[in-house]
Amino acid sequence: MGNTTKEKIDERKIKILNTAFDIFVEKTIEAVSMGEIAEAAGVGRATLFRYYPSKLELVIEVCGKKWKDVFDELDRCRPISSVGEIPALDRLIFTLDSYIALYQNYKELLCYNDNFNHYVSRVGEDNERLAEFHESLYSVNVRLHNMYEKAKEDKSFRTDIPEGEFMRVTVQTMMGAGEHYAKGFIWGSEKEHDYTQELLRLKEMIINYVTSGC
Repeated sequence: MGNTTKEKIDERKIKILNTAFDIFVEKTIEAVSMGEIAEAAGVGRATLFRYYPSKLELVIEVCGKKWKDVFDELDRCRPISSVGEIPALDRLIFTLDSYIALYQNYKELLCYNDNFNHYVSRVGEDNERLAEFHESLYSVNVRLHNMYEKAKEDKSFRTDIPEGEFMRVTVQTMMGAGEHYAKGFIWGSEKEHDYTQELLRLKEMIINYVTSGC
C-alpha cells in the first residue's frame, strides 16, 4: 500500500472517529446508529463497517483516541521518567489538578467517558477490544501505583488505606465529580455553570483526608 493511500485511509478514520465523538456527545451513544455516523462522516455504511465491524468497536476506539490525545499531552508535560524524587503528595496534588483541568478544558470528553462506562458495562464488558483499551491506560496506572509506593517511603500521605480503596476515594472520586458536573448531574447544578470552585473544595477535602495523621 502506497503512502498516499495509507494517508487517505488514516484521514478517513480520524474523520470517522471525530464525527462519531461529536454525535455521541450530542445524542448519547445509545441513541446513535452506525448509519447516522457514516452519513455524517461522508462515508458509505460498508466502509464504516469495514473499519469497525460493530458499534461497540467504534465506541471503544473513539474513547481510546480521545484519551490517548490527553495522555500524550500529559506525558509531554511531565514524562514518567521526570517524576524522580517528587514527593508522593505533590504527585497526588498534580493528579487532582489534572482532573480539574480536564473539567475546565475537556467537558465533552468527560461527558463521553461517563456515557462510555455505562454503555460498555451493558453491552461489552468482556470484549477483547475493551481489554486492549484498558491496557492502553498503562501510563496512568503506572503513575498512580508509583505514587502510592512513593508514599510508603516518604510518608507524605496515608498508606494505611489499601491501594485500590485509596484510588477510589481520591482520584476516581475527583474524576467522577468532574464528569457529573460536566453533564449537570449533580443535584441542583446548572449545566452551563462553572463548578471549578466546587472541585477545588473537593480537592482540599481529599488532601485533608489523605494527610490526616501524617
